[in-house]
Amino acid sequence: MKVGSLATMVLMTNEVQSFTLGWSSKPRPMTTLGMGLQSYQDQLNSYVNGDTSVQDEADSHAFTVYPKEETFTVYPNEERSSPVVNGAAPYSPPVQQIQQMEPANLDGQLEETGKNPLAVGGIVFLGLPLWLLMSQLFFGGGSSSINPQSGQPPSAAAPPTQIVVSPKGLSNEMRLPASVMTPAMQSSAASPAGVVVLSQPITKAEVRGLFNLWNNALSTLDPDTVAQRYAKDGVLLPTLSDRPRNDYEGIKDYFVGFLKKKPVGKILEGEIFVGNNWAQDAGIYEFTFEDGSAVKARYSFIYVYEGGKWMISHHHSSLMPEETVRVTKITRDEVRRLFDLWNNALATGDPQKVADRYTEDAVLLPTVSNEVRYTNARVADYFIGFLKKKPTGEILEGNIKIGPNWAQDAGIYEFTFMDGSKIKGRYSFVYTFDKGEWKIANHHSSIMPEGAVAALKKVAAIERAALEPY
Repeated sequence: MKVGSLATMVLMTNEVQSFTLGWSSKPRPMTTLGMGLQSYQDQLNSYVNGDTSVQDEADSHAFTVYPKEETFTVYPNEERSSPVVNGAAPYSPPVQQIQQMEPANLDGQLEETGKNPLAVGGIVFLGLPLWLLMSQLFFGGGSSSINPQSGQPPSAAAPPTQIVVSPKGLSNEMRLPASVMTPAMQSSAASPAGVVVLSQPITKAEVRGLFNLWNNALSTLDPDTVAQRYAKDGVLLPTLSDRPRNDYEGIKDYFVGFLKKKPVGKILEGEIFVGNNWAQDAGIYEFTFEDGSAVKARYSFIYVYEGGKWMISHHHSSLMPEETVRVTKITRDEVRRLFDLWNNALATGDPQKVADRYTEDAVLLPTVSNEVRYTNARVADYFIGFLKKKPTGEILEGNIKIGPNWAQDAGIYEFTFMDGSKIKGRYSFVYTFDKGEWKIANHHSSIMPEGAVAALKKVAAIERAALEPY
C-alpha cells in the first residue's frame, strides 16, 4: 500500500514539474493551456518545420487554468537558452496557445473543473512529506524496507507477538504487534514468554477459605493429599524442620512425621492482601494435637492461580520467637504429669509414639540394653522389644528440679508386666521445652544395683559349686 502511494506521489510530482509557471502583471483573463503528449523536442522540431499537427494534437488535450490575481505565461520546462536549428538564428521558445475566454463564463468554468494547478502543486509540496510520515507510522511499523545499518532486507520472520490467555484455559487469544510491545516485553526471559494471564478475581473471604482446604487436607492424615495443595514449584519452610522443601517429594516427606500428631490448625489472626492472580495471607495460627498439647506459630501463605485452581506457592511457618526465648513456666505437678504422657504412649503399644515423646537429639540409656540410643530411630528400636511385655510404669519416689525451660525428675519407678511380674529400676528424666512443647531430652534407666549384686553373687556361687568335685 505504501509503495503504491509513493508511486502516485512521484507521478503527480513529475506532472507538475513538466511545466514552469511565470507571473505577469497583465489583466486577469481566463486562459486555456494546451499540453501536448509529445516531448518538447518534438514540438520544437514541428514548430521550426511549420508542422501544425503536433500543435493541433496539443490543443486537443488543453485544460483550463484559473489564476487567482494575475494572468501567467507557461513555458515548457526545459532550459531557457535559445537553441540553434540548421544554422538559423537563435530561437526563442514560443508561448503556447492561450485562448481568451469570456469573464462571463468564469463561474461556470470554476464549477465545472474546480481545480487549480497552483493548489495542486501546493498540495503535492505539503502533502508528500506528510504522507511519507503517516506511512511510516501506520503502515511501516516505524521501520523501512531495508535496514539502514546493515543495508540488508528484513527477514521474513513474523514479528513477535504477545498472547493474552483466559485464566480458565479458554482458547481465545489476543496477539499484539511488535510496534506496541516494549523492548522488555520482546526480550523477556519469563516462562512462558510473551504470555499474560488475565486476572482471576478472588475475595478476602475466599482467600481465608484456602487455608480451610489445607487444614482439611491435614485431617485426612495423608501426606500426599496435603502435598497436592501446593503449586508445581511450591516452597515450604516448615515449623519443625531446618530443611527447606522445594519440591513435591520434599513437602510430602515433611508431612509424614507431622501428621502422626494428628494436628488441627486454626488461624488466630492474620492479614490478607489480594494481587493480580496471587494472594497473601499472613499472621498467627495454632495447632492442637491428639495428646492435647497446643502450639502457636507464625505463618505466611502465598497463593497463585495455577491450572484453574488456587494453589500454595509459598508457605513459611515459624515458632513464636518470644515464646522460644523466654522462660516457660512449669510446676512440679506438671513435670510429674510429663511422665504420665510417656506412660500413656507405652500403653498404645506403638514404638514410634513412644519415641515421639523424645526430642530429635535425645539420649536414651535403656534398662536392659547395653546400646546407648542417640537418634529417634534407635530410641524407637529399643521399645519394639520392650513393649512386647506390655509394661505399665509407676513412679514410687522421685525428686523434681525446675530450671529455665528445663526440668528434671529422678527417682525410682516400677514396671508391671502382662505376666504379672514386676521389676524396679532407677530413672532420670530431663525435660526441655523444645519447639513449643515439653519433651524428654535425656532418659537414663537402670536396674536396682543391690538386688542385681545379690543375684550375681548367687549365680557365681552356683557356678563354683558346679565346678567343685564330689
